[in-house]
Amino acid sequence: MSFLSKPAATLAALAFGILVFGTGLTSPIWLIVVGENPIQAMQSGLPIVVTSIVGLAISIGLGVLASRLRKPMEAGPVAAIAAPTRNHALVHVVVMLMFVIPFLTIILGYLLRQMIDFDAG
Repeated sequence: MSFLSKPAATLAALAFGILVFGTGLTSPIWLIVVGENPIQAMQSGLPIVVTSIVGLAISIGLGVLASRLRKPMEAGPVAAIAAPTRNHALVHVVVMLMFVIPFLTIILGYLLRQMIDFDAG
């Protein structure tokens, strides 16, 4: 539990969540890139997308539980005031990245569509 109080734990959890959610959300695109038929890729990718969303919800629940189980930091009144501002900004950054990264992946796929063979399969 001492690892949860370190700043690296928060950043590692955020990076892992963004990577997993972005990969899961864009899985149909990656299946098309690998060579599956687009319709088959969408059918195969839908369970992956749903699972990644459910996994993200579970991860958020576990993160909230872990933050409640963490010992409160002993600090002065200045740290107590600064912490919510930092967490508020962190939430905004995470939510923004969760939508920006998949969107950029889709844009990248559109720009590289000449290299993707949509008739494969």
